[in-house]
Amino acid sequence: MTALLTAVLASVALAGCAATQTGGNPTTAPTTGGQQTSSQPTSDGSDTGLSIAKFVNDPCSILTATQVTTLGSVRTPQAGSAALGPNCVWKGQDVIKNSTYDISVTKGKDFETQVENVKSNPVFVDKKIDGVRVVSTDQTDGAMYCLSSIQVSKSDSVTVQFASAADERATKKPCPETERVAQLIITNLKG
Repeated sequence: MTALLTAVLASVALAGCAATQTGGNPTTAPTTGGQQTSSQPTSDGSDTGLSIAKFVNDPCSILTATQVTTLGSVRTPQAGSAALGPNCVWKGQDVIKNSTYDISVTKGKDFETQVENVKSNPVFVDKKIDGVRVVSTDQTDGAMYCLSSIQVSKSDSVTVQFASAADERATKKPCPETERVAQLIITNLKG
């Protein structure tokens, strides 16, 4: 229950508004052991060439079947709605053994405003993955949760949230894991 509350609070912090998660467990941010920031945005996102259009109504299709197998032992995805928009949740088969992934597709919410809402988190990393700006964050130390947002445009983004299962904490570090999944999504967004 505490993990779910922390996750919901992280989603709300990134979204900059209060809403309730349905259809899954959100999480928070990166695992780097200390605060990391960059003082300037790496891009305004206006020329990424990416589009979320085909995923807004079908967020569970944002990962291919082959990519889903890289998540480990997860249940059938559940589409829902969260503070950041339409989402898809892949819950671990066993909450102790298998981690949970929550991916939100956000349309029409200013990305810079979302970033400003999380810049003071203990874990904050602003970088590029495959030439696309990705911001990773966590409200604590990034040991159990991480949230990575992909800037698709000035007002569109895709956010990967990760809740680490106890048995996978040694092998799946939250922020590197959300960034790995973000890279898969970026490949799909590039078409």
